[in-house]
Amino acid sequence: RQRELRARNLISEAELEQARTRMEGARVNYLQAALAIVFATPHVVIDRAVKFQRGDRKFVRLTLRNEESGAEGAKLTSFIDSTLLRQLRPEEVPNVFVSLKDDSPNGGAIISQPYEARIPVLRFGEPVTLEFRLLRDVDVVTVSATYANQTSERRVFLEKDASANIVSMQSAQFSQEGDLGSQVSYDVSLERFTSGAGGVRLEVGGLPREIRYEFHDPASGARLTQFRFPEGTTSQRLALVLFLPHRDAGRFVLDRPLSFYAFALDNEATQRFNELSRDSLTAAEAQGIASGKVRLELIPRGKGELELRAANLYHQITRGDSVVMDLTVRNTGSRLVNTVRITPDLGADWRGTVTPELIPEVPIDGEARVRLVLVPPLDVAEGDYDVKLRTDALSADRQVDTEDKTVRVHVVPPANWLGTSLLVVLLVGIVTGMVAFGLKLTRR
Repeated sequence: RQRELRARNLISEAELEQARTRMEGARVNYLQAALAIVFATPHVVIDRAVKFQRGDRKFVRLTLRNEESGAEGAKLTSFIDSTLLRQLRPEEVPNVFVSLKDDSPNGGAIISQPYEARIPVLRFGEPVTLEFRLLRDVDVVTVSATYANQTSERRVFLEKDASANIVSMQSAQFSQEGDLGSQVSYDVSLERFTSGAGGVRLEVGGLPREIRYEFHDPASGARLTQFRFPEGTTSQRLALVLFLPHRDAGRFVLDRPLSFYAFALDNEATQRFNELSRDSLTAAEAQGIASGKVRLELIPRGKGELELRAANLYHQITRGDSVVMDLTVRNTGSRLVNTVRITPDLGADWRGTVTPELIPEVPIDGEARVRLVLVPPLDVAEGDYDVKLRTDALSADRQVDTEDKTVRVHVVPPANWLGTSLLVVLLVGIVTGMVAFGLKLTRR
């Protein structure tokens, strides 16, 4: 329009040049604004973060997409050569580096393998899915993405993959030792990989019938046979408690690993489990049950227990005498006990001997006899004295817990024979005199 006005000599050449300058300035400003929109800091969106299980390992399937579109770039085709615009590629985000970190307020450590994954180009409309193996089983992670000279970290609650349709089981304490007559507890974690809201039945297979088991809720201590996840909860920790018998009864071998399985069964898997022998379940049968399961291991150990017996733990002696008593050592445990020593805890100037000093071994339900002699000092005062008997023994190179016994010795002074004799003579004289006096009265 300014050129038309100039052609009609309605404006001067200087005014035309000023209008042209303003036009070019506006064009440059528009182009800069458009380029700023196109090449503004891109934004990478987390579409999905799905946690799933493969074997005994946990994985995360992470899907990212580029939210920036090429719509603004299309508006620049009238200002920028299309070939140059294609070379600039405003719809692409190059070199996106992604890692998964622990959910920690101070910046957690990387808990994924690979530690860092690279997306060469993230194009608009073409989401990219990455797969990470979790080095630590968690439900919340921090997704760290570095691109375009910036780092973005976002906390994400992992979605559970319901395609497997199982409740998985895991335990960090998969192998434990347990003494006969004791309890062994396993921490078991349940995680839901199913869309159903039904409960699961908790079972154990592969254990001898003599070993009882219970599932407990650690928070309330309640005994559980079935479990249903509360609304909004996808993981739960339980305790599996085994009760070992006092004797093995020949049903399992001591000191040898005993493998068994814990199950989280749905209705169909429960029917399959009931068709099998619970106490003799094999590994192949366990793997054939389509359910969440975890293989556990128990190493039952025998335990040596000693009981020290005596017919009498109270003795009264006269000063100058000694205490002689017989003791019986009995093995009431479930393992051979050896290197048994009985040691009296003596007071000052007291002497004591135990025969024999060392008992080489005491078999299960076996007994051994020892003789204890306690000799107090000659000038011991009258009164009660306690002598503690300590028993030391080993069973499978472990110290055997024993109960100390206490022998009480009551010391009395020796009898005064001269005074006693005079008293007897006096009594005899009195009695004789009374008899003689009675006879005289009778004769009169």
